[in-house]
Order: sequence, then structure tokens, then C-alpha cells
Amino acid sequence: MKIDQDMERLLTRQNVVVVGSVNPEGTPNLSLKGLLKVDTEGGLIDVCDLYRKKTYRNLKANPAVSILVFSIEEFTGYQFTGTAELIDSGTIFEKMSAEWTHKKSRLIGRRISKNVRKGFSHGRSEQHLPPPRALIRVKVERIYDLSPARARK
Repeated sequence: MKIDQDMERLLTRQNVVVVGSVNPEGTPNLSLKGLLKVDTEGGLIDVCDLYRKKTYRNLKANPAVSILVFSIEEFTGYQFTGTAELIDSGTIFEKMSAEWTHKKSRLIGRRISKNVRKGFSHGRSEQHLPPPRALIRVKVERIYDLSPARARK
């Protein structure tokens, strides 16, 4: 399924998404994941899994996945559902790890700059995030527009 420009813009602007999975007993799991790449034509969304814990185990057992992205400022969002592929070695994984390192540096720089301008520091930083342990590549099969104005139509 094709991802349009508005969806891609929202995904890349937010930098993080909520990934939903379900364990074998049927218990839902939601987890924040860093966005790495959006392939609009191929209908793929790549996110990194830093810990390989519940989400990874759930998707290994059942690859059905949901991704949620939302902007409170724009009051708009999308839910993408599809099938996850877990990649934890090889060329694609190495390329993704390098992209995450680069992206993490940019995020740290932006946050520091923004906090200095506001005179604020929370003492937490992306610098403490570990390197990725897996790439979750989602083949999007359905898209739901969560924007209230469009949902009523």
C-alpha cells in the first residue's frame, strides 16, 4: 500500500512511533520505537528495536503489527497495520544501525539547542540509548486516518 506525502511528513517529523503487537496469550503490547525510514512507493516503514524484548518476541510469534503516529499540534494522525519482518543481521541491519547513530546525534543536538533556548534541562538524553538490536520492517497493508475532521466523513 502506498504511503502518501502527508503521512510520510508526519512520520518523519515525529521521529518516534508507537508499535503495537500481541503476545501468544493475547495480551497487547505498545512500545515507542525510533523511526528510521519510510518507503512511500513500497509501503514500508522501518523502525529500530533497541532492546529486543516484548515487541520482538511478540512479532517473532505473530508478525501482525500496528504503528501509530500522531501530532498533537496538528491534531492529526494515522494508524498503519501490516506484517512485520525482523532483521537483526546482515547488510540491511548494518546500514540501519549506522543511520540510527547519525539520527541519534541529530536528535541530541536539536534537543540541547532547544533546551538551552528555553533555559530547561531534564537530565535525560538520547545519548543513553543503546545501539539497535533489530530492525522492524513493516509492510503496510491498511491505513486509517485518525484526524477527527476526516474521520467523520
